[in-house]
Amino acid sequence: MLHSTIFSPEYLIKTELPPMPGNVLRITEMLGDLNISQNKIADAISLDPILATRILRLANSAIFSPEHSVTNLPTAIAAIGNNAIREILMISGLGDSFGRRILSSPTGKEIWMHLLATAMLASDMCRLARMRGSDEAFSCGLLHDMGKLILLRADSPLYSSVLERATEEGDLSAIEREVFGFDHAQLGADACIAWNLPEPLCNMIRYHHRPTDAPMGMALTRIVSIADTLVHLKIEDREIDELLYSDTILGFGFSSAQFDALWEDVVIRLNDLMHTFN
Repeated sequence: MLHSTIFSPEYLIKTELPPMPGNVLRITEMLGDLNISQNKIADAISLDPILATRILRLANSAIFSPEHSVTNLPTAIAAIGNNAIREILMISGLGDSFGRRILSSPTGKEIWMHLLATAMLASDMCRLARMRGSDEAFSCGLLHDMGKLILLRADSPLYSSVLERATEEGDLSAIEREVFGFDHAQLGADACIAWNLPEPLCNMIRYHHRPTDAPMGMALTRIVSIADTLVHLKIEDREIDELLYSDTILGFGFSSAQFDALWEDVVIRLNDLMHTFN
């Protein structure tokens, strides 16, 4: 057991949590203003050439199937809509914060792809269940395992060995608490607090493995928990019966066929998204 100051959540957040890029916070705030024009949003995005390129690539991707090439930001913004821009902002913010050193490593890439898939599924499940909060579900899905990225950044060999042990023994959170004294959900929630993200979002991340214990946003926390589990099952090519008959899913009425359709769509979108970010 480590349980040292070096591996306390407070120390890791101080030393290993990169700042959320200011442009992400600024443009996200602009998107929440119903009175702001698309030209002003385009002007703000144009100050970040990498982000602008990603949005143009997305507008020209197979997801949106444009009749003609989209070559300017106002047209791209109108084509893909504010929700898609908000998603690209969140992905860019998290990806650029942790950087290629982490996200291009085999373990980091696996975590990153899991985060993207969970975010897409959680958002889609909200819409399928006709629930409000698909934006929050996407953000929570994208950030729910951020604690893993922080631990990987702090000590890649050690945390990789923890993940390998979990594949054999199961219950990653229990192993993390044994080794570090806390788990990735707690660390991720504390990191989101440090990023000044909304309290309900931080709580969803803290309780995504224990959704019934969530003091607020329990329905959305359950959605993220279902999406998280489904991604694991699909990637590991396991049967989803354990999910379909779990307590977490009760009340939503999701079927196996719906899960299969959602997953097929996510796989297609992930492929397009990887092209957007290359």
